[in-house]
Amino acid sequence: MKEAEQEVDLLSRPYAERQLIVVLSDAEVKAQQRYKEEQAESGFRKTVKSLSRYLLPTPLIIAEATIELYKSIVNLGEQGIQALSVSQSDAREIKFPPGHPRFGVLYIAHPAAEKVYFPLAQFHRLTFEHKFSEAVILLMSLGATHIEVQHVTGWSKEFSSKMDISIPQVNVEGEAAASSKRSSGSEILFTANFNGNTANELPSNLVWFHHEPTWQQIADGRLKYGMKDFSLTVRYEDDLGVNVGLKTAATKAKLDIGGNFEDHQSTVWKILGKFS
Repeated sequence: MKEAEQEVDLLSRPYAERQLIVVLSDAEVKAQQRYKEEQAESGFRKTVKSLSRYLLPTPLIIAEATIELYKSIVNLGEQGIQALSVSQSDAREIKFPPGHPRFGVLYIAHPAAEKVYFPLAQFHRLTFEHKFSEAVILLMSLGATHIEVQHVTGWSKEFSSKMDISIPQVNVEGEAAASSKRSSGSEILFTANFNGNTANELPSNLVWFHHEPTWQQIADGRLKYGMKDFSLTVRYEDDLGVNVGLKTAATKAKLDIGGNFEDHQSTVWKILGKFS
């Protein structure tokens, strides 16, 4: 385990090394670093004693909280899970959800956007939401005039109602009620019309797009060959090791996971529609 190791810039590390972080105060990280330099091979009891010495004259209640947090990170490492301690100053370079970062919360790195971290508890919902939103932004920027989102597997209507997106849920009334399920049995999650949308460009700041060959084919078809109809699939099938096992290990280590844990579901949604 390499706790509190900041010699190499966090965001330049391979994903596996920087996937899990805990944000601490600058003083706490410095105390851990000084301890590591002088007592790298000491036992756990000596570890706590050394940290106490480095934290003085910090108020006792803060020093005790720091020692407990250090114990938590060590405990996680003893379970075979590496987490890096990141100082509050270094965390300014990272994008967190509103209200974060909070000290002692276990954060997980976004798999495609290198500067983004989400709390463990909300990681899967926020990551899938981000991927789906990018797909919609891509289609709108390419000139979509109508989209229909169909559930294929995994998260469905109840999950979609929690998502922070601007697309309204399909209004199942009158004729729409009869078509709320396609002949294939797929449930319609959202529909949207973009009247007068004449956009025809690739948006900037895409992160998922570069890992999705079929999305790239749709963009080429629209930009180079005048494609009029499209079918784009949003897949979220890898839990990235963020699962009940990690949640259990973090809880055992007495780390905060940032809310009620939402587990991964292998999910496929299909977006059908037309370009202008």
